[in-house]
Amino acid sequence: MGNKKNQDYPFIKETIKQRPMDKRKVLEKLGVAAACGIVFGLSAVFIIMICMPGILDKYEQQIKKKEIVQITPSIQPSGDSSLQQETASVDKSTEEIDAANNEDIQEKSTVSHLQNIYKMVRKIAMEPQKALVRVAGITGDSDLLDDSLLTFGDEGGIVFIKNKDGFYIVTTSDRLEEIEKFRITFSNGKSAEGELCGADSRTNLVVIRVPIENIDEETWENIPAVPLSSEDDQEQTQPVIAIGSPAGDMNALIYGSITSVSGKLNIADDEYALITTDMAGSQKGGGVLLDMNGRMTGIIISNDNQENTVLRAVSVAEIKCLLEKLSNGEPICYTGIRGTTISKRQSEQLNIPQGIFVDRVEQGSPAMNAGIQSGDILYKVGDQRVLTMDEYSRVLQNKQPGDRMEVTLYRKSPAEEYVDVELNILIKEK
Repeated sequence: MGNKKNQDYPFIKETIKQRPMDKRKVLEKLGVAAACGIVFGLSAVFIIMICMPGILDKYEQQIKKKEIVQITPSIQPSGDSSLQQETASVDKSTEEIDAANNEDIQEKSTVSHLQNIYKMVRKIAMEPQKALVRVAGITGDSDLLDDSLLTFGDEGGIVFIKNKDGFYIVTTSDRLEEIEKFRITFSNGKSAEGELCGADSRTNLVVIRVPIENIDEETWENIPAVPLSSEDDQEQTQPVIAIGSPAGDMNALIYGSITSVSGKLNIADDEYALITTDMAGSQKGGGVLLDMNGRMTGIIISNDNQENTVLRAVSVAEIKCLLEKLSNGEPICYTGIRGTTISKRQSEQLNIPQGIFVDRVEQGSPAMNAGIQSGDILYKVGDQRVLTMDEYSRVLQNKQPGDRMEVTLYRKSPAEEYVDVELNILIKEK
């Protein structure tokens, strides 16, 4: 056998060739892929077109929801800090709205409250206003209803006593004290003739009586007398009502409050407490103050120093004795001492005796003629100790003009020591 290594095996020899590319099939596959891409793209666009309105609507609702949350409070999870901030903002807005609503309610409540107050004020003042009168002095012998009758001085007054003798009217004037007859015009328009009872030139108070025989039945039944306050209990911030002509206009009504009760009206031989209010007045004004029970608590006094000022009135509780003397036609006793009460506290602080410090003595007065001087401290009348101007006035007004009154006072000596001095005063009529 021959060498097998070198033997050829022609039957197993072959050449592997790459199959030729079929361009047609490749193109077909690319076409299919492109067609699928187009189909999928169109499907996606179609799906987006269908779903987009819903997505946009939900997005819009979400945006609106956030805007609403900023206005309207809602409950938010405590763990989300951003939502907590939104809630805080909402709460703040709500508080502002509530505050505005509360303020509006309070304003309406305040207006309603004020309206109720002034309704009450008008109701309280209704009856006392019926007691207001006009006072004019009469000269000559003409008939009361004769228009040619000469009258002068047109003052406001008020009926404060109504008894079997007639009406008693108090007014303030420095022009009527020398007149004996008056024309009184009542609040119902009727007129009657009155007569002078008494006048006090120190306070300008004048009391006039209208006899019952001069009053017609209708006027007697319809015109009341305003009651007087029985206690000197005025306090700061206490409400008061002014009627009459407090600001110069007739039949006015003003409501206010007391600002001070510490003022004093210093006159010869007496001093009275002054009620100061927060109501605007006038130099030409007059009238009375009422408390909230409709009682006359003060008589308005004019201020000659200022054209416009706050209303001040002398306390009725302190001038009752004076009104009584004037109503009874009793004379006003006069010595001419203008003094100030030295309180116990002032005595201790200033190291001076208690009593009545003589500020000044009126020129030509009985006190000056008796030798009383400014700076003296009066503390005794006869055997009675008097330490206030009110006590001195009461003792003095219980005497009669022409009486002699012994007074004891302290006077500083050249050695700056207080020594007793006794003087005798001849009382005169004011």
